[in-house]
Amino acid sequence: MRFKTVFLPFFVVFTGACSTAVPTGDPGVSAVGEHFLLYESPEIEIALGIGYAAGHLGEKYLLLGATFAGNNNGGMARVERAGISVQTPDRQTIPLMSQADFLEAYGKLNAAVRRAEVYSPTVLDSRPTRRPCGDWLFRVPSDGLTRDVLTISSVEVCDGILFFLVPGGVQSGRWMLEIKLEDTVAQIPFVLD
Repeated sequence: MRFKTVFLPFFVVFTGACSTAVPTGDPGVSAVGEHFLLYESPEIEIALGIGYAAGHLGEKYLLLGATFAGNNNGGMARVERAGISVQTPDRQTIPLMSQADFLEAYGKLNAAVRRAEVYSPTVLDSRPTRRPCGDWLFRVPSDGLTRDVLTISSVEVCDGILFFLVPGGVQSGRWMLEIKLEDTVAQIPFVLD
């Protein structure tokens, strides 16, 4: 079973020209509501949902909803598992969990995964030319193969949950999601309180 997108009456739809996006003062980052951020660059668009994390301070695992889409320049965006990390409020860098570590912890994460999906951005762009990519960095037990590298075209959208094991638990403060891309590093700061 692949993570399923949950469509509820209050789901959020992101578009490249979302009129409700508010610049945050960080390059390429806009806020869309209280718990959603949108990052745009010539290479990629990233929607980040932090609602679950904000409501679960102190937990051992940081769960972030994420949607990646290739930008409209016609190129390909390459996202590697090894290039994804978060920086904690005390400046500690934590890498994205491996699939093996995720499977080992899945018994403890199962219920959290279902709750976190509610807070995930469900669609980055409503254009009918975009299709789900079908690949993600994590899979639940017995649900096929994962990818350590996502290659996303401008007509694809890949989404799911990002998992980080946080020593000492998830704390309040300013965090930074960093994703190393081919030409740049996407930096998306967010505050948990």
